[in-house]
Amino acid sequence: MDQEQAPETVTPSTATPGDALRALPAEAAGRGTRFVSAQAMQARLFSVYDAAAAAEDALALVQDQLTLTLNRSYYEADEIEQMADQLDSLLSLDTVERPSGELVKDE
Repeated sequence: MDQEQAPETVTPSTATPGDALRALPAEAAGRGTRFVSAQAMQARLFSVYDAAAAAEDALALVQDQLTLTLNRSYYEADEIEQMADQLDSLLSLDTVERPSGELVKDE
């Protein structure tokens, strides 16, 4: 039997907006290129826009990147990975779960 490990599968319940971005380089590699077009990046950024709206800084990141896609023709995998990590980090800071008895009052 083949000892090769299957890549970790991301289910919709565990997928993050960053995971949606991280899929782009693999999709490009499947087409035989290492570059992701700005149009593909723009479409993927729009697909995570609603999730990014949960945190002001994450939304600002997505909006800035959408603007940058207008002046670019391609992205490389490492750029996309860094952006995905930053997006997930910003969203995780804003979605810290608290027990129901520990609500924070607005001041």
